[in-house]
Amino acid sequence: MSKGATTQALKLEWKWVISAVIVGLLIVGASYFIVSRTYHSMEIQALVMLVGFMITGAIVAYFSPGVTINEPAVGGLIVMLVMLATLYATGAPEMKQSPSINILMLLLGVGFSWVGGWAGEKLQGDENSAREASAAGFQWKWVITGIVIGFALNVLFVFLLAPVFKINLNLVLVAFLVSFVVTGFVVGYKSPGVTIKEPAYAGIFSVVIDWLFLEFLIKLHVPVSYLVSGLALGFLFAMLGAWLGEKYQESTQRSA
Repeated sequence: MSKGATTQALKLEWKWVISAVIVGLLIVGASYFIVSRTYHSMEIQALVMLVGFMITGAIVAYFSPGVTINEPAVGGLIVMLVMLATLYATGAPEMKQSPSINILMLLLGVGFSWVGGWAGEKLQGDENSAREASAAGFQWKWVITGIVIGFALNVLFVFLLAPVFKINLNLVLVAFLVSFVVTGFVVGYKSPGVTIKEPAYAGIFSVVIDWLFLEFLIKLHVPVSYLVSGLALGFLFAMLGAWLGEKYQESTQRSA
């Protein structure tokens, strides 16, 4: 990469930083407001907020031209500062008693925003995507993209829709499965070439990450039988969504 290209890559486009702040305040703020009314667990609230940062980064990077990954990260830092200041001002005890939690949340907010931005850039695509698809077989970047999208949608569909469903476990399960279908559809549709296996494997990894967060962060024990069932369902429903996405991609290409 030339010096000019490197300088351009490092230069921030502040209009997209501002966009990330606006979108982030809307998504993260709304997510926290909804989940805090039902779940009084600080861990669940933090998880939903961080996923909001990830979604924000993906949206900004997808809709902004060029490579804009650092912009969502800087925007995420500002949004997290605003959120922490608001929580501190409204009397959240955790914010006042543990400065280390505040620092960790700042770092995670930046990190989740950056990861979301990376996924958004992959969904946006570039002129090299078609060549990469024809030259490569199994594409791990689409597995990783699917993991980011799948994990975010899993959390949002379950914890944000659960209050709407009055925490009806059957409906929450349906929302959980739909999140895999949506993940597979998005990856299958936006990725060039045939990418059905990649979202399916992403579904497996997403379930594992979900389990790790539930088991070790939220301290909610999930039986092994549920984990095994989740792995199988995540794989199958993400593959179904990817197949639907590929079919839709084919139909749009024929009509173009």
